Amino acid sequence: MNVLKFFLSALQPFVECSSYFQNLSIDTRQALIQHNYDTAGTMNCVFIIREISALDNMAFLTSCDQVYGYDILKYSAYFVSRLEPNGILVKIMLLTLAFSTNCSVVTPDYSENIQTIPSTMSIFYIQNVLVTMLWKYLTYQYGFIGGVRCFNSLIKYILDLLHSINEKTNAQHEKMIDAIVEETTRSLTI
Repeated sequence: MNVLKFFLSALQPFVECSSYFQNLSIDTRQALIQHNYDTAGTMNCVFIIREISALDNMAFLTSCDQVYGYDILKYSAYFVSRLEPNGILVKIMLLTLAFSTNCSVVTPDYSENIQTIPSTMSIFYIQNVLVTMLWKYLTYQYGFIGGVRCFNSLIKYILDLLHSINEKTNAQHEKMIDAIVEETTRSLTI
């Protein structure tokens, strides 16, 4: 569990050391983390798993299988195999996701007060700078056509990751609802 907690929390210092993050208000920082951490954190997790070859370590595989089950291992292996091999490009994409206006599946929470981020324009500015940097790196590294293909592949990867996160979240909610229904049924029969 501690290893997986580390993987998920490893994105925080990476983003926090950015001067862009330091210049934002606390409310804006919290909003960015709330809206983007699932996707960017999961992608960072996959990146770390690939970089340290965790899927080749039997102790890691056994622990993950016991804690999270075989399905999570299968999804992890799938996403590790599809991750862009260029680590610099992945890091630029992680920053772009972290400073995105929103890169998560939106699930409305009606109990929360809906507010707009006070410094939306500053986030758009940061997002535009990072996307421009990403695009310039892609065209420098792969040329225009190769850059377009690579960008398309990155976007498809992120969308597939979002879909997977949403499926897992829905599955967890369904299990919770099933448990509530079962508990209610038991209490009614008593």
